Amino acid sequence: MFKIFDLHNDYFFKLNTETKKYNYFLKNEEYIEKAMSVIWTSELNEIESLSAIKRAREFVNKTEKTLLAVEDLHFLSKENFQLFLKEKPFYAGLVWNRTNCIAGGTFENGRLTSFGKKVIKDLEKNNIVIDTAHLNEESFVDVMKVVTKPLICSHTACFGKNEHKRNLKDYQIKEIIKTGGMVGICLVSNFLNGTNHSAVNDVVSHIDYFACKFGINNLALGTDYFGTDHITKNLENYAKLSKTLSNSLLKMGYTEKSVNKIFFENAKNFFGL
Repeated sequence: MFKIFDLHNDYFFKLNTETKKYNYFLKNEEYIEKAMSVIWTSELNEIESLSAIKRAREFVNKTEKTLLAVEDLHFLSKENFQLFLKEKPFYAGLVWNRTNCIAGGTFENGRLTSFGKKVIKDLEKNNIVIDTAHLNEESFVDVMKVVTKPLICSHTACFGKNEHKRNLKDYQIKEIIKTGGMVGICLVSNFLNGTNHSAVNDVVSHIDYFACKFGINNLALGTDYFGTDHITKNLENYAKLSKTLSNSLLKMGYTEKSVNKIFFENAKNFFGL
Protein backbone atom coordinates (compact mmCIF):
# COMPACT_ATOMS: atom_id res chain seq x y z
CA MET A 1 0.00 0.00 0.00
CA PHE A 2 1.23 3.47 -0.91
CA LYS A 3 0.44 6.62 1.05
CA ILE A 4 -0.79 9.68 -0.84
CA PHE A 5 -0.04 13.38 -0.51
CA ASP A 6 -2.92 14.99 -2.40
CA LEU A 7 -2.25 18.53 -3.62
CA HIS A 8 -5.93 19.29 -4.24
CA ASN A 9 -9.07 18.02 -2.50
CA ASP A 10 -12.32 20.05 -2.44
CA TYR A 11 -14.06 18.06 0.31
CA PHE A 12 -14.51 21.01 2.69
CA PHE A 13 -17.82 22.32 1.34
CA LYS A 14 -19.18 19.02 0.00
CA LEU A 15 -18.91 17.38 3.43
CA ASN A 16 -21.03 19.95 5.20
CA THR A 17 -20.56 19.03 8.86
CA GLU A 18 -17.45 18.65 10.99
CA THR A 19 -18.48 15.09 11.79
CA LYS A 20 -18.55 14.16 8.09
CA LYS A 21 -15.16 15.79 7.59
CA TYR A 22 -13.60 13.99 10.57
CA ASN A 23 -15.10 10.67 9.46
CA TYR A 24 -13.74 11.17 5.94
CA PHE A 25 -10.18 11.45 7.22
CA LEU A 26 -10.70 8.66 9.73
CA LYS A 27 -11.91 6.37 6.93
CA ASN A 28 -8.92 7.27 4.76
CA GLU A 29 -6.29 7.48 7.49
CA GLU A 30 -4.24 4.52 6.28
CA TYR A 31 -4.04 5.91 2.72
CA ILE A 32 -3.47 9.63 3.25
CA GLU A 33 -0.08 11.09 4.09
CA LYS A 34 -1.52 14.61 3.73
CA ALA A 35 -4.39 16.12 1.77
CA MET A 36 -4.80 19.79 1.00
CA SER A 37 -8.10 21.20 2.27
CA VAL A 38 -8.84 23.54 -0.61
CA ILE A 39 -11.28 26.38 -0.01
CA TRP A 40 -12.88 27.28 -3.33
CA THR A 41 -14.07 30.87 -3.04
CA SER A 42 -15.34 31.62 -6.55
CA GLU A 43 -19.01 31.55 -5.56
CA LEU A 44 -18.46 33.41 -2.27
CA ASN A 45 -18.27 37.13 -1.57
CA GLU A 46 -15.48 38.77 0.41
CA ILE A 47 -16.99 38.17 3.86
CA GLU A 48 -18.04 34.61 3.04
CA SER A 49 -14.59 33.81 1.63
CA LEU A 50 -12.70 35.06 4.67
CA SER A 51 -15.14 33.31 7.00
CA ALA A 52 -14.81 30.00 5.15
CA ILE A 53 -11.01 30.20 5.22
CA LYS A 54 -11.08 30.92 8.95
CA ARG A 55 -13.39 27.93 9.60
CA ALA A 56 -11.15 25.72 7.51
CA ARG A 57 -8.09 26.87 9.43
CA GLU A 58 -9.80 25.90 12.70
CA PHE A 59 -10.68 22.46 11.33
CA VAL A 60 -7.25 21.86 9.84
CA ASN A 61 -5.57 22.78 13.13
CA LYS A 62 -7.41 19.86 14.75
CA THR A 63 -6.79 17.34 11.96
CA GLU A 64 -3.36 15.80 11.48
CA LYS A 65 -3.87 14.56 7.93
CA THR A 66 -4.83 17.81 6.22
CA LEU A 67 -3.40 21.23 5.36
CA LEU A 68 -5.04 24.50 4.34
CA ALA A 69 -5.06 25.85 0.79
CA VAL A 70 -7.16 28.47 -1.04
CA GLU A 71 -8.40 28.49 -4.64
CA ASP A 72 -9.24 31.87 -6.23
CA LEU A 73 -8.18 35.14 -4.60
CA HIS A 74 -10.92 37.21 -6.29
CA PHE A 75 -12.03 38.50 -2.86
CA LEU A 76 -8.70 40.06 -1.94
CA SER A 77 -8.27 43.80 -1.45
CA LYS A 78 -5.72 46.08 0.17
CA GLU A 79 -8.07 46.33 3.16
CA ASN A 80 -8.49 42.60 3.87
CA PHE A 81 -5.13 41.19 2.74
CA GLN A 82 -3.66 41.07 6.23
CA LEU A 83 -6.70 39.16 7.51
CA PHE A 84 -6.13 36.59 4.81
CA LEU A 85 -2.41 36.28 5.56
CA LYS A 86 -3.17 35.53 9.23
CA GLU A 87 -4.74 32.20 8.23
CA LYS A 88 -1.43 31.07 6.65
CA PRO A 89 -2.56 28.70 3.90
CA PHE A 90 0.18 26.47 2.50
CA TYR A 91 -0.68 27.62 -0.99
CA ALA A 92 -3.00 30.03 -2.77
CA GLY A 93 -4.42 29.69 -6.27
CA LEU A 94 -4.58 33.14 -7.83
CA VAL A 95 -7.65 32.56 -9.99
CA TRP A 96 -10.30 30.08 -11.01
CA ASN A 97 -11.67 29.86 -14.54
CA ARG A 98 -12.74 33.50 -14.62
CA THR A 99 -10.56 36.60 -14.69
CA ASN A 100 -10.38 38.46 -11.36
CA CYS A 101 -8.53 41.36 -9.73
CA ILE A 102 -5.31 39.30 -9.72
CA ALA A 103 -4.99 37.75 -13.17
CA GLY A 104 -6.72 36.09 -16.12
CA GLY A 105 -8.58 32.81 -15.70
CA THR A 106 -8.40 29.78 -17.99
CA PHE A 107 -11.45 30.50 -20.11
CA GLU A 108 -11.26 34.30 -20.23
CA ASN A 109 -8.89 37.02 -21.36
CA GLY A 110 -6.92 39.05 -18.85
CA ARG A 111 -3.37 39.56 -17.64
CA LEU A 112 -1.61 39.77 -14.30
CA THR A 113 -2.63 43.10 -12.76
CA SER A 114 -0.51 45.55 -10.80
CA PHE A 115 -2.42 44.47 -7.69
CA GLY A 116 -1.69 40.86 -8.66
CA LYS A 117 2.04 41.57 -8.78
CA LYS A 118 1.88 43.01 -5.25
CA VAL A 119 -0.12 40.00 -4.05
CA ILE A 120 2.50 37.61 -5.44
CA LYS A 121 5.32 39.48 -3.73
CA ASP A 122 3.48 39.55 -0.40
CA LEU A 123 2.52 35.87 -0.62
CA GLU A 124 6.16 34.99 -1.18
CA LYS A 125 7.25 37.18 1.76
CA ASN A 126 4.84 35.22 3.94
CA ASN A 127 6.02 31.83 2.61
CA ILE A 128 2.69 31.05 0.94
CA VAL A 129 3.24 29.01 -2.21
CA ILE A 130 1.62 30.31 -5.40
CA ASP A 131 -0.58 27.88 -7.34
CA THR A 132 -0.72 28.51 -11.09
CA ALA A 133 -3.72 26.23 -11.70
CA HIS A 134 -6.52 27.94 -13.67
CA LEU A 135 -4.33 30.76 -14.98
CA ASN A 136 -4.72 31.52 -18.67
CA GLU A 137 -1.52 31.17 -20.64
CA GLU A 138 -0.82 34.91 -20.87
CA SER A 139 -1.13 35.34 -17.11
CA PHE A 140 1.05 32.29 -16.52
CA VAL A 141 3.80 33.98 -18.53
CA ASP A 142 3.29 37.19 -16.54
CA VAL A 143 3.47 35.36 -13.21
CA MET A 144 6.70 33.62 -14.17
CA LYS A 145 8.31 37.04 -14.65
CA VAL A 146 7.43 38.06 -11.08
CA VAL A 147 7.90 34.96 -8.92
CA THR A 148 11.16 34.39 -7.07
CA LYS A 149 10.30 31.19 -5.18
CA PRO A 150 9.16 27.66 -6.10
CA LEU A 151 5.52 27.39 -7.12
CA ILE A 152 3.05 24.65 -8.01
CA CYS A 153 0.28 23.75 -10.37
CA SER A 154 -1.86 21.77 -7.96
CA HIS A 155 -4.23 19.92 -10.30
CA THR A 156 -3.70 19.64 -14.02
CA ALA A 157 -2.54 17.26 -16.76
CA CYS A 158 -0.23 17.36 -19.76
CA PHE A 159 -1.22 19.34 -22.85
CA GLY A 160 1.14 17.15 -24.83
CA LYS A 161 -1.20 14.22 -24.16
CA ASN A 162 -4.53 16.06 -24.37
CA GLU A 163 -4.95 19.60 -25.67
CA HIS A 164 -7.23 20.98 -22.95
CA LYS A 165 -6.93 24.62 -21.85
CA ARG A 166 -6.47 23.58 -18.23
CA ASN A 167 -3.47 21.41 -19.05
CA LEU A 168 0.14 22.53 -18.98
CA LYS A 169 2.20 22.81 -22.14
CA ASP A 170 5.73 21.45 -22.04
CA TYR A 171 7.33 24.88 -21.72
CA GLN A 172 5.08 25.66 -18.74
CA ILE A 173 6.13 22.45 -16.99
CA LYS A 174 9.77 23.36 -17.64
CA GLU A 175 9.22 26.84 -16.15
CA ILE A 176 7.66 25.39 -13.00
CA ILE A 177 10.50 22.89 -12.66
CA LYS A 178 13.05 25.70 -13.04
CA THR A 179 11.61 27.30 -9.90
CA GLY A 180 11.96 24.00 -8.02
CA GLY A 181 8.18 23.65 -8.08
CA MET A 182 5.67 20.81 -8.26
CA VAL A 183 2.99 19.66 -10.73
CA GLY A 184 0.01 17.62 -9.52
CA ILE A 185 -1.57 15.25 -12.05
CA CYS A 186 -5.34 15.21 -11.54
CA LEU A 187 -8.12 12.66 -12.05
CA VAL A 188 -10.43 14.92 -14.10
CA SER A 189 -11.58 12.98 -17.14
CA ASN A 190 -11.87 16.00 -19.46
CA PHE A 191 -8.29 16.98 -18.76
CA LEU A 192 -7.04 13.45 -19.29
CA ASN A 193 -8.74 12.48 -22.55
CA GLY A 194 -11.26 15.16 -23.55
CA THR A 195 -14.36 13.18 -22.51
CA ASN A 196 -16.41 12.73 -19.34
CA HIS A 197 -15.09 9.20 -18.86
CA SER A 198 -11.50 8.21 -18.19
CA ALA A 199 -9.71 5.06 -17.12
CA VAL A 200 -6.67 4.31 -15.01
CA ASN A 201 -4.54 4.04 -18.14
CA ASP A 202 -5.35 7.67 -18.97
CA VAL A 203 -3.86 8.83 -15.67
CA VAL A 204 -0.87 6.53 -16.15
CA SER A 205 -0.26 7.94 -19.64
CA HIS A 206 -0.05 11.51 -18.30
CA ILE A 207 2.24 10.47 -15.44
CA ASP A 208 4.44 8.54 -17.87
CA TYR A 209 4.51 11.43 -20.36
CA PHE A 210 5.70 13.76 -17.60
CA ALA A 211 8.20 11.26 -16.20
CA CYS A 212 9.74 10.47 -19.57
CA LYS A 213 10.15 14.13 -20.54
CA PHE A 214 10.91 15.78 -17.21
CA GLY A 215 11.75 13.06 -14.67
CA ILE A 216 9.74 12.35 -11.52
CA ASN A 217 11.29 14.70 -8.96
CA ASN A 218 8.74 17.47 -9.58
CA LEU A 219 5.73 15.22 -10.07
CA ALA A 220 2.87 14.67 -7.61
CA LEU A 221 -0.87 13.92 -7.46
CA GLY A 222 -3.62 16.54 -7.22
CA THR A 223 -6.81 14.51 -7.45
CA ASP A 224 -9.49 17.23 -7.47
CA TYR A 225 -11.73 14.93 -5.44
CA PHE A 226 -15.14 16.60 -4.84
CA GLY A 227 -14.21 19.25 -7.41
CA THR A 228 -15.55 17.43 -10.49
CA ASP A 229 -18.33 15.02 -11.42
CA HIS A 230 -16.03 13.17 -13.79
CA ILE A 231 -13.36 11.43 -11.71
CA THR A 232 -11.43 8.59 -13.35
CA LYS A 233 -13.23 5.24 -13.06
CA ASN A 234 -11.76 2.90 -10.43
CA LEU A 235 -9.86 5.78 -8.79
CA GLU A 236 -12.86 7.40 -7.08
CA ASN A 237 -11.34 7.33 -3.57
CA TYR A 238 -7.99 7.09 -1.81
CA ALA A 239 -8.22 3.34 -1.21
CA LYS A 240 -8.63 2.66 -4.93
CA LEU A 241 -6.05 5.29 -5.86
CA SER A 242 -3.45 3.84 -3.52
CA LYS A 243 -3.86 0.29 -4.79
CA THR A 244 -4.99 0.50 -8.39
CA LEU A 245 -2.84 3.35 -9.72
CA SER A 246 0.28 2.05 -7.99
CA ASN A 247 -0.28 -1.45 -9.40
CA SER A 248 -0.59 -0.04 -12.92
CA LEU A 249 2.63 1.94 -12.55
CA LEU A 250 4.50 -1.03 -11.08
CA LYS A 251 3.36 -3.21 -13.99
CA MET A 252 4.79 -0.61 -16.38
CA GLY A 253 8.17 -0.95 -14.71
CA TYR A 254 8.14 1.90 -12.22
CA THR A 255 9.90 0.97 -8.98
CA GLU A 256 8.32 1.20 -5.55
CA LYS A 257 10.73 4.04 -4.79
CA SER A 258 9.54 5.99 -7.83
CA VAL A 259 5.88 5.41 -7.00
CA ASN A 260 6.50 6.60 -3.43
CA LYS A 261 8.10 9.77 -4.77
CA ILE A 262 5.17 10.53 -7.07
CA PHE A 263 2.51 9.59 -4.52
CA PHE A 264 3.82 11.49 -1.50
CA GLU A 265 7.54 12.00 -1.00
CA ASN A 266 7.99 14.78 -3.57
CA ALA A 267 5.14 16.86 -2.19
CA LYS A 268 6.08 16.17 1.41
CA ASN A 269 9.64 17.35 0.80
CA PHE A 270 8.46 20.35 -1.20
CA PHE A 271 6.40 21.64 1.71
CA GLY A 272 9.10 20.79 4.22
CA LEU A 273 7.00 18.34 6.22
